[in-house]
Amino acid sequence: MKVGYVPYSQDLSHPADRRRLAMWASESNLELEILNPLDCDLLVLSNAANFSYWMQKTNKPVILDLVDGYLGEAPPLYKDAARNLLRTISGSSQFLWCRYTNHLKFAIQNCSAVIVASPEQRESVLPFNKNVYVIQDDHSELEIETTDLNSSQCNAHEVHLFWEGFGYTLKHFRIFATVLDTYLDENNYGLYLLTNLEFPRWGGSLGKHNTEKLIRKWFPKSFKQFHIISWSLEEVTDKAKKSKLAVIPIDTNDKFAALKPENKLLSMWHLNLPTLFSPINSYLRVQIQAGIAADCRTPLDWVTKIDELVNSEIKAKHDVHSSRLFLSSNHTKPLLAAKWGTAIEETLEKHRKKFY
Repeated sequence: MKVGYVPYSQDLSHPADRRRLAMWASESNLELEILNPLDCDLLVLSNAANFSYWMQKTNKPVILDLVDGYLGEAPPLYKDAARNLLRTISGSSQFLWCRYTNHLKFAIQNCSAVIVASPEQRESVLPFNKNVYVIQDDHSELEIETTDLNSSQCNAHEVHLFWEGFGYTLKHFRIFATVLDTYLDENNYGLYLLTNLEFPRWGGSLGKHNTEKLIRKWFPKSFKQFHIISWSLEEVTDKAKKSKLAVIPIDTNDKFAALKPENKLLSMWHLNLPTLFSPINSYLRVQIQAGIAADCRTPLDWVTKIDELVNSEIKAKHDVHSSRLFLSSNHTKPLLAAKWGTAIEETLEKHRKKFY
């Protein structure tokens, strides 16, 4: 079997490549066709691909791998058109679609199958295609072996919170910046930020934001307690071991962000960190399954629950233990690889029955 792939990165180093299809290929001892993706039995398109271009080039079954909830956002015309314009400039869309949502719906309706990263995203895709599979990212690269709390590597007199992610998601810190700023300052707590030191301002390619300047603006009292560190796998695991807990703020009024899958939360659990988060549907679903109560609905919730985790070893250990049990039953590399195998095999089989 030959699987063609149009990736985010040609060396498959992008997280959405290496934690998804590239992981399955490695586990299956297969080499993905990247240089000549049309020379294949099946073609997989990442969200960085120009869907219509590749779909018009092949007569083989096509799978879209969509990790973001674009269809659940219902963006206004100006935003949708601007997104299509920026994607056209970057090569992942075309002017003729006018709105990026038009391009996406066309691709979903005409592909063989769609892979998404959460049941919530699946519901938004089902009206346009009935062959939808749910597969989360593989975070085994972040795995910290010990199931004990990270206190052994934490200085008792220094408390650090932890956050990692792309720079463009830092904006969500604004939902509780004022309260967190005062809290960190009064308690002399630190916060590790593992992210881009600079990142594009618009559409992933235009303009420039400086992370340090943003933190100084949003956290005028405590910015000196932020440790802004360029993202690397080594730094992420090292700083996670030195942190008391992780935070994942998300502005729930942002419909695109609110349809995010549980990938980031699961990654924090792989890092052995008790984690607080905003109440988006995917996180709420997973916390119920894991038996954890860690959602923060107001700015006051954040500082109250941070205080609880910092000062209650029992609560922190409970959350770590519960999250590890959930991961071992629901989120292992073999389980995720098997889901990819099922999606690909069933798509190929349906294609054979259709034409033969």
